Amino acid sequence: MVKSELVQDLCNMNPNIIRADIEKIVKIIIFEMTEALCRDEAVEIRGLGRFKTVMRKARIGRNPKNSKIVQIPAKKAIKWKMSSLLYKRLNNNFTENKLSGNY
Repeated sequence: MVKSELVQDLCNMNPNIIRADIEKIVKIIIFEMTEALCRDEAVEIRGLGRFKTVMRKARIGRNPKNSKIVQIPAKKAIKWKMSSLLYKRLNNNFTENKLSGNY
């Protein structure tokens, strides 16, 4: 799903709200989440999961094209952990003893 599909689904669920307003709301939510992560604050959305920033250490890597050694600097990354509710919903076809035959 992309942002335009999300906006369209929200428009379909709420026909009394103008599409432009829904687009602004989605844009504000994404902006606020981004700003909070830039400030190293965690973002938790109940039923979905928790986003937080982590610092990755500097390391030595290898360029796959020419096999030269490259120094990779330290950088921030986003770590996401899904909520237990989402986990259960995603895995509702599985049980402890019996796995679904469709892979």
